[in-house]
Amino acid sequence: MATSKIQIWNMALGFIGTRTVASENERTPEAIQCALYWDNARRACLRDYPYNFAQARAQLASIAVPETYADEWRYAYRLPDLCLKAHKVVGATCGCANAADRRIPFIIVSDTEKMELLLSNAEKVRLDYTRDVPEVALWDDLFIGMMARKLASLICVPLLKNNTTKVQELEQLYRASLPKAMEANASERREKPYRDTWIAARGGWYDA
Repeated sequence: MATSKIQIWNMALGFIGTRTVASENERTPEAIQCALYWDNARRACLRDYPYNFAQARAQLASIAVPETYADEWRYAYRLPDLCLKAHKVVGATCGCANAADRRIPFIIVSDTEKMELLLSNAEKVRLDYTRDVPEVALWDDLFIGMMARKLASLICVPLLKNNTTKVQELEQLYRASLPKAMEANASERREKPYRDTWIAARGGWYDA
């Protein structure tokens, strides 16, 4: 059975050591803070590492280059919907051998309407990027564990207030878990689901 948002909230609250919640509509401090920081935690976690399930590729649609950048860049492109982080731009006309396989220099800017644009000197480019994935059902077990840690590190500040030691502990827990998450994500062999040893040791949701 897929992990739910409430389960992830309670995983995060378990890291903190506070009471759990039963519904997203609760008006308890725990539920309020989980709801408040949920989107920020997800986007921050996805930006920290290119998890496999959140990677996408798109051919970009060109638009007029903003006047303030016209002397430096020849082409402007709209970023795809839900694009969180641009990783690599490739194209067929960057003026070099094997151009289709070469990374193309680019920058991300905001236009006058605060829309993010990608600027490049190559025509007809393709972007590899991390996209936002709000649907919990699409997350893998690896990301769920990291998301719980990230959420815990954010909500512990308002929930624990003056307990700076616990706040630092949770921030360190998230950062210390990143290398293992990267290693597991990079491996294409998934004979078993990712097992979160911290949660498993406490009788949590990840059963082998």
